[in-house]
Parts: sequence; C-alpha cells; structure tokens
Amino acid sequence: MSGTLYHIRPVIADDIASVALLHVAVWQEAYRGMLPDPFLDAISVERREAMWRRTVEEQDSPALVAEHTGRIVGFLLGGPARDEDAVQAVTSEIYALYVAPDRWRTGAGAQLMHEGLSVLREQSYQEVTLWVLRANERARRFYERMGFQTDGSEKVDEHVGVTFDEIRYRLEFIEPVRSSLT
Repeated sequence: MSGTLYHIRPVIADDIASVALLHVAVWQEAYRGMLPDPFLDAISVERREAMWRRTVEEQDSPALVAEHTGRIVGFLLGGPARDEDAVQAVTSEIYALYVAPDRWRTGAGAQLMHEGLSVLREQSYQEVTLWVLRANERARRFYERMGFQTDGSEKVDEHVGVTFDEIRYRLEFIEPVRSSLT
C-alpha cells in the first residue's frame, strides 16, 4: 500500500461528518498511552463537527482531505501561525494532520503534507511550524522525514486537567512549488 495514490482535495460541507468521526477516531488511537483514557474516550464528535463546519465556512486556510476509493482517510488543516513569536506575514502553521490508522505508512500523510505545504507556499508564506506531543515518536519521525526540524521551542499546556507537553518543528520554504489544486 505504500505506493497508493490518494485524491487530495479541499474539505467541503458534505465531508464534515466523516472528517469529524475520523478526527475523533484517530485521536483515540494515536494518543492512547500518551494521554489519559478518560480524556480520549470523552472526545466529542459533535464538537469536532462544529469546528469543521466553521473551518469549511471560513475557507481561508488549507483544509484538505485524502480520499481513497471514496473514503476519507486523512486530513490536514493549516493557516497563519498562532504563536506569539511568529511573524504573521511570513510564518504559517500546520494545525492538524491525521490519517486513519489503517492508512499509516501508506503515503496518505506525505501526500497531504506535500499538498498543504504547496498551498501555504502559494499564499506567500516563507516557513511553516507545527506542534507535536513530545512523546509522539511516530509523528516526530514522520515530520523529520518530511524535512521539519525542532526549533527549540517547547510548551506545556493544560486542558481539562490533561497536560500536553509539546515541542515545535519548523520548515523553511526554499523554492515555490505549485499545488495541483489550482
């Protein structure tokens, strides 16, 4: 399956329910053992649907899905960097990149990342950052294979009693790449 080609396209309103379900399922699988089970088990599909509805309505950031044989198997969401130290006109951020566990290591994540980076480059950003749980070795290896490097920034956030220990990765754009979506 590593040579599978995925159809990468923007998220549309008809995708919201599927993307929200995938979002919750991937969180519950990917972060099991890194975050407390009660927290993961309580993640709300309805709240994810509301988030994705706002995202689709705004359409000002890369919000992409990967499809295979009519099934949405992954998504990427990006936009302007949210960090206080970011230069807004220069720095973008990947907010989320998730792929169904049965599609891990098949190329879906890499294809989503490539397309998302292309869209961000076309929006004239010069670099992109992302935050990842320090304990998420699988994701960290993926980002490093994609050319990202840690930049020394760390943060520990607490949300509903759960601690998120994260590190930031950064990738500088060297040359523009054209998106196949335009």
